[in-house]
Amino acid sequence: PPPQKKDDNTHIMSSSHTSPNWTVLNPGSFASIRVTLPPGSSIKCESDAVITMSQGVTVSGVMSGGFLSGLARAFLTNESFFTTQVEYPVGGGERLGEVLLAPSDPGGVLLHTLEGRREDDILLTGGAYVASDNGVQVTTELQSRFGNSVLSGTGFFLLRASGRGCLACAAYGSVHKYILRAGETRAVDNGHLVAWTASMSYTVGLGGRRGGFISSVSSGEGLMCFFQGPGVIFVQSHKPNVNPDGTTSNRRTSSGLGLAPCLMVCLPIFGFIFFVIVFIVMQSLKSDASDDIYESIHYGGRQNRPYGEM
Repeated sequence: PPPQKKDDNTHIMSSSHTSPNWTVLNPGSFASIRVTLPPGSSIKCESDAVITMSQGVTVSGVMSGGFLSGLARAFLTNESFFTTQVEYPVGGGERLGEVLLAPSDPGGVLLHTLEGRREDDILLTGGAYVASDNGVQVTTELQSRFGNSVLSGTGFFLLRASGRGCLACAAYGSVHKYILRAGETRAVDNGHLVAWTASMSYTVGLGGRRGGFISSVSSGEGLMCFFQGPGVIFVQSHKPNVNPDGTTSNRRTSSGLGLAPCLMVCLPIFGFIFFVIVFIVMQSLKSDASDDIYESIHYGGRQNRPYGEM
């Protein structure tokens, strides 16, 4: 899509009449996204993100990035195996189509424009992705630092958003944006991260660096993530509620959600592959058994005849 004009994190208007326009409704803790679609335009979103759509708008399930990419999203980042394609075809019946989207959990929504430059790529925590223009590619990425994966609250695997267009992400509670200048640092409590510029480095350390371990524990802050600019950080105002068994009730950090469609597709495929392997092994054993019988008849019988007989 062509370049987009943005006035804040709740409204992104395309400079072209053929590209979607994005607006966050009721920004805060119960936000939703309204996307207006000119004829011939389309967007993609998470499975089950569509609330309502106008006449002429169509939806279809696709495997964005292919089968392996869908598996990685479902098993590693709590995203859906399938991606929903929302399209308003030419001749849909109205001048503009409209679709209303929302994340699966209540919370804020942020809109961010990607300009197509590698240095502008955004890293998302698992479950944060909601929707995007078709020019945005979302892939799975392994964190390079083991300590960050374990201590930052973001997990081992992240989502990388690249390309060109609008990106919509979900937060738990309200969402806040911080733009860091070159060399500027900001500390973020672990568990509050939503997204950040991929080229920005960060480390995990004690919140009370001057006072040491005792100061950090007594302040209640504990571990924090220290980012260094330039770049942008999106944080959420609340942490997910943790159950006594260590799991969480919301999709952004809980595991297992989004795997049902994946399993429905994978199990028959793996079952078919297992059947083919068993069939090949059985045919091989049967062939070996036939060869043994043949050799015993034509060679073993000749050896058992009396000496001198042909």
